[in-house]
Amino acid sequence: MQVPDEILNRYIERRKRDLESCFRNIEEGKYEELEKVGHQLKGNGETFGHPELSDIGRELEEAARESDDESVHQAVEKFKNWVDRKIN
Repeated sequence: MQVPDEILNRYIERRKRDLESCFRNIEEGKYEELEKVGHQLKGNGETFGHPELSDIGRELEEAARESDDESVHQAVEKFKNWVDRKIN
């Protein structure tokens, strides 16, 4: 199924907000919130035609669940790179 451009653009805008949230949650040590974002990415990345985002979400969810700072940072960096590629 092809996702219409308008819906895809809104999806990417929401991911930008999710990324900003991730940075705030890292600063505040809110692993539960990071886990939620990861879970959402894992669940909807493939639906919107971005299986790589589902993989990133899985990594973030697991790292946050384990309170693994290094892995959380790595997953968020991958997420940032994904967002950067989509908006440029």
